Amino acid sequence: MMRRLLALAAMACLARPALAENPRTMQSAAERAAESAPGPWQGNWALLRDDPRIRTRGGAATLRLHVIHDASGPVALQWVADRGICEDPNAPPCEWVGATGTGTAVAAGPGALAVLLRISADPDDPFLLVLERSGEGRATARLVSEKGGIAYRLDAERD
Repeated sequence: MMRRLLALAAMACLARPALAENPRTMQSAAERAAESAPGPWQGNWALLRDDPRIRTRGGAATLRLHVIHDASGPVALQWVADRGICEDPNAPPCEWVGATGTGTAVAAGPGALAVLLRISADPDDPFLLVLERSGEGRATARLVSEKGGIAYRLDAERD
């Protein structure tokens, strides 16, 4: 009896991939109709600081973005700050390195995207990130603190 159960279990395990359903076929027609194409900002982006004092790509890495852009809806994103976010690129890493957060675009279109990022612990001094498309999978950007004390030019590329 035990052998028979083990054989049945083995056969079930082997047959499971063949029986697995495609997640797309599990959706109703209404759910499939409600899907829309991703927007032009959808994807993962690496933002590199353009500063003559920075000599390596690792030192220039400023922000990593995961952008969720449904062509018919708002743009949301998750971000992580990297070494290039610090004001002095030659100093030891600042407290902003490794900071994370989420944001929603304040303005979005096929050619530009603007988002407020709460990088600083000062709630009255968020950063405004403005991306402007410059080519397929590339953009230029400006990152400016609201109080104006920090302003960076960035190059963005889709990962």
